[in-house]
Amino acid sequence: MTLFFTSDKRRHLTFTMLLVLAILLLSPLSVIAAANKSTTLSLAEAISKTFQHNPDLASFQFQKKAQQGRLVQAGLSAKPEVTIVLEDALGNGDLEGFDSAQTTLSVNWVLEQALRQKRTQVAIANQGLIDSDQLIKQLDVGTQTARYFLQTLAFQEGALLADKAIYLADAMVKETKKRTNSGKASLAELYRAEAELAQRQLIREDSKHEIDASIRLLSAQWGETVPMFTKVAGKLTLAEKIISFEELKQQLNNNLNLNRFLSLQRIKEAELKLAEEQKDPLWRIQTGLRHDQSTGDYSLIAGLSLPFGGNNQNQGRIAEVNAQLEQQHVETTALRIRLETALFVYYKKLEHSQHVAEILSTNVIPRLEKALLESRKAYETGKYSYLELKVLQTELLDAQLNLLENNLASQLNKIEIERLTGVQITTPDQ
Repeated sequence: MTLFFTSDKRRHLTFTMLLVLAILLLSPLSVIAAANKSTTLSLAEAISKTFQHNPDLASFQFQKKAQQGRLVQAGLSAKPEVTIVLEDALGNGDLEGFDSAQTTLSVNWVLEQALRQKRTQVAIANQGLIDSDQLIKQLDVGTQTARYFLQTLAFQEGALLADKAIYLADAMVKETKKRTNSGKASLAELYRAEAELAQRQLIREDSKHEIDASIRLLSAQWGETVPMFTKVAGKLTLAEKIISFEELKQQLNNNLNLNRFLSLQRIKEAELKLAEEQKDPLWRIQTGLRHDQSTGDYSLIAGLSLPFGGNNQNQGRIAEVNAQLEQQHVETTALRIRLETALFVYYKKLEHSQHVAEILSTNVIPRLEKALLESRKAYETGKYSYLELKVLQTELLDAQLNLLENNLASQLNKIEIERLTGVQITTPDQ
């Protein structure tokens, strides 16, 4: 069977088909484009590169080496002292010369084994603090990498939306030009359509600049000043179920900043034990051999010396460390309150952005797509003006952009919650 169309009907049919195609291209399912693997970066690759080559993380290896040196130093004991004493020599009378001299050779050392152990414990506790700081820094730079990655992904999807907007605007220019030539539309409508196309092209140029800048920020996370990729791969849609707030609140014990406070507390506890050990004076032991030149006899000598005075020589330092321990407890409680508050805020933001995205994708955008198609039919029959059609087209594009922004917000809030709790907050739908 052969179908025949008039030129006017064929023209309207072609434009309608282009409009349908553009709407389909605007669907959220269409924003994932095929990419060349050699120039595409995944989130896992970005995080791996960050952990391996981030300049801020490189300094921790030197901090650890320095702390290892302090640990070795803390374990060193005081060296024994060798003393030689010459008596009853070079005098006058019977003590003239060396005939009556007495020579004493002695060794002195300090009993500080317990003190050395306490110093070592302080150094070990400080080593744990460096480990905590390194984990926190890794989490921070990893989270920042995820932010840059998601922003780049959002700019890419925004560029695709801008391309579709250009496609729609260009189709509108062509249709309006034909209607103007046939006398069914004024030149003013054509000029407005051409201006709309130019504005959409400017928006697309802005998207390219945003993508380039975002890629540069992302690659700088692992020290690259010349990015080796041109796009990122992934999707912004967050379709999984979210763990309940009460479950997440229980996971705050995994927060690395809280663990850092525990490391600080262990340091102060070790310092307190060291200060208590230092309150007692150190005993010094002496032993040696004495030779009497006049008789040729040898004798053994031994001695014990300790400072004279009060028993507690370090009460000020002990009071200081005790106060610092109390401060640590108070600050830990305050931090836990701040963390729980931040978790609640991010959780509510995530719930809201997900709700908005769901309404947009299920109720708003499908209806606007249908409305745009119906408006196109009305425009063809003269029941709708160019302005009314343009308003609907803009509403659809704005809704698509709003959906993109809420999907991005959901992902950003998700990574902030995971940063606070240290756990993955989504589970696959059953």
